[in-house]
Amino acid sequence: MDKSTSPSPWHGAIDGMHNNLLYGWALNVLDPNARVVLEVCLNSEVIGSVIADVMRSDLATEIKALLSESSLHHSTFDFCHGFVADLGSAFQQQNGSLTVRVANIDVILPGAIDLQVPRKPPTALTSKVFSDSALCLLGWCIDSRDAAAHQEIKAFLGDSLIAQTKANLLHPALRSYDVGSHGFELNLPLELADGVEHLVRVTDALGNELNGSPVAVCCYATGGKTLIDPDREPVLAQLLESYERYLPRSLGMCSYKEWSSLFEVAPTNDLARKKALPKLRVGIMLCAGSFEQANSHATELTQALEDTLSSLAQQDIKPQIYLQSDWQNKPAKKPRQRALPSFSSMLQNALDDQCDVIACVRVGDTLLPHALSCALEGFTNPDTQIVYTDSECAGTPWFKPAWNPEYALASDYPLELMLVRCSVLEAYLNQKAMPSAQAQFAWEMLSAVWPQAESAIVHVPRVLYQQNSALSESEKQARTESAQLALQVLEPESRLLPQNPNTGTFSARRICRHLSQSERNTAVTLIIPTRDRVNLLSRCISTLQAHTDWPNLEIIVIDNDSVETKTKTYFQRIAKQGIKILSIPGVFNFATLNNQAVDVAKGEVIGLINNDIEALHDGWLDEIMSHLLRPGVGAVGAKLLWPNGMVQHGGVLLGVGNVAAHFGNRLADQDWGDHGRNQLLQQVSSVTAACLFLRKCDYLAVGGMDGDAFPVAFNDVDLCLKLRQLGKSIIWTPYAHLLHAESASRGHEDTPQKRARAEREINIFRQRWGACLLRDPAYHPSLNLDSHRHAFAGLALPPRDRSPRSAGLFKCD
Repeated sequence: MDKSTSPSPWHGAIDGMHNNLLYGWALNVLDPNARVVLEVCLNSEVIGSVIADVMRSDLATEIKALLSESSLHHSTFDFCHGFVADLGSAFQQQNGSLTVRVANIDVILPGAIDLQVPRKPPTALTSKVFSDSALCLLGWCIDSRDAAAHQEIKAFLGDSLIAQTKANLLHPALRSYDVGSHGFELNLPLELADGVEHLVRVTDALGNELNGSPVAVCCYATGGKTLIDPDREPVLAQLLESYERYLPRSLGMCSYKEWSSLFEVAPTNDLARKKALPKLRVGIMLCAGSFEQANSHATELTQALEDTLSSLAQQDIKPQIYLQSDWQNKPAKKPRQRALPSFSSMLQNALDDQCDVIACVRVGDTLLPHALSCALEGFTNPDTQIVYTDSECAGTPWFKPAWNPEYALASDYPLELMLVRCSVLEAYLNQKAMPSAQAQFAWEMLSAVWPQAESAIVHVPRVLYQQNSALSESEKQARTESAQLALQVLEPESRLLPQNPNTGTFSARRICRHLSQSERNTAVTLIIPTRDRVNLLSRCISTLQAHTDWPNLEIIVIDNDSVETKTKTYFQRIAKQGIKILSIPGVFNFATLNNQAVDVAKGEVIGLINNDIEALHDGWLDEIMSHLLRPGVGAVGAKLLWPNGMVQHGGVLLGVGNVAAHFGNRLADQDWGDHGRNQLLQQVSSVTAACLFLRKCDYLAVGGMDGDAFPVAFNDVDLCLKLRQLGKSIIWTPYAHLLHAESASRGHEDTPQKRARAEREINIFRQRWGACLLRDPAYHPSLNLDSHRHAFAGLALPPRDRSPRSAGLFKCD
């Protein structure tokens, strides 16, 4: 292989091995556009083959030099001559030497690997860039001169710099590559989503191209199906729709302004829409907002009021406007504007004027011109009593969930542009006095429809309200007090504890629910499956015991064919402590193991716990039980952390890659996330069975987990969705922290058998839940579903169906 002593056309090398992956490259200079087929040998015996077709930009200089020295002239060639051979986890136990040779030729690449000698990561791991052909590039870059430095990453189209970022992320999509905090996410501009293929060159700060560069980018912003007539080409339209479901595209949040100008415009078919809208008379209450002391802000108030009135005058459905009397001499009165003495009087006059719907707007805030017509679409169903929309503040959108009572109490999220039927207010006035302030009105109306909220409260998933000033401290306090009063009507023993998110865009509160003594006497059974791995199991049980003082607690350990002596010894020891060892031999089937354990469990409540879970603080179980024992709650999950302090589980998000995935994997424990999503109690569509609590009667009512369809994965999501079909809610609490070394016990999907089983489970899950995956009520149709990008961190390209929606579990196709 040494070209100084041999005329051989074959060149290449083994770069090294890392995490059971063997890296290297191979090239035939006589035919540089061909891909070399290689054989991997263990102690000279062939154990597999691989093709050298991986982009290796780091070899560009060497490959160019080799080709220039050859006697042949090559007008075109590329650098796709690297290889990565997956040897599988079995190689952790192998001895001997690994070599690679050109298939059917006695040419061996230099760089044999001695499996007993510790190895550094190969050069091929110093950089990588990849994408799914959309506008988000992922990868990593490690500076070989300074492993602690964070490289600047630049993207070029031709010679033009179009985007740049720093490789300083601990990115979950790169966990298997073990590159630490050298990952990056590079968002390309929206103008590249024009349906034309673009080759984007990606370099470090010194101009060295990353492995995988150039990256081919090709997508169409509004979706490929918009380019054809579905009536004339129904098969093609269906094909494109399926393609976009399985390979969702997204755009970085940094491009929200451009995305908004493309998608947050007035819906099409305006005439037809207006004819279909319910004929409702809308009254708008203009409220002080951050201008409580109107006389001390005369100049600012005048301009703010003009801005708000101007946006109302541009509405395609003209509202009746009500204004407080102490502002009547600020700007000149506008048509249909009346001066009123108080908020209560404004509401009364709206009733006297026979308004059908009432909404409040803070002075200084503005509405998009089509805001009211879009919002009124939510009242098409006569059962709808309250409609709310999305909002924006300082260029940051708040994409909100469908009705989510825990998150509403924790954040006030429905209050910006919330429209209420006057019939709700009239019924309220039969028992109570007229609300005297905006926050009180909003929360009293929400509490009035709370028992029927799943159908009575509707979300219009469009950004229609511009919040142009931060909430004042008095506004936050008024909202908290009003929410507390509303909560006391529903749950007299519960309280709200204010939190500080360091932002003026929303309030933040913890919902503290009281556990009575009788509730604390509820029998709870924790079920922990294991197969050996006593190091994990012992930590799990010892931390549960150290941080749990629940008076009526049973622990069942499922022994699934453990064989190690130390495991048997440990079982004997914990059995003396009262822990039950349930022997269930056979092939590992997580669902079936838990089903059998539930059958013999004595607890009224079941807690499914993985053996790689560790409790981190006292009171974690009390927190979970305080929510689970409320009426209508089906299951509760906790915040799970990786050992490095990053979030492993913040609830399950439906639809990622047209399947499902954990939320929060890009966040540290203390990060707030999008509008508090990482720190506030909320309903989700599913939680992970690594730590999942539910009533035994509910578990049995839905048939438990499906061990035939989902022996290992998705059995928990399937279980939660079946609970939701019964009308039960699923709650995730960030106030119960546990550590989870995910898959530490059963390993990753690193064998053909495991990958085939995982693919089968994915396919069955998609078949069973179908289009439900695109309509998660806890998520938003304008947000990304691509598997590489963190949830809430990207914009769907294009957005999914944004029709008005309620909180109930969607009907599946």
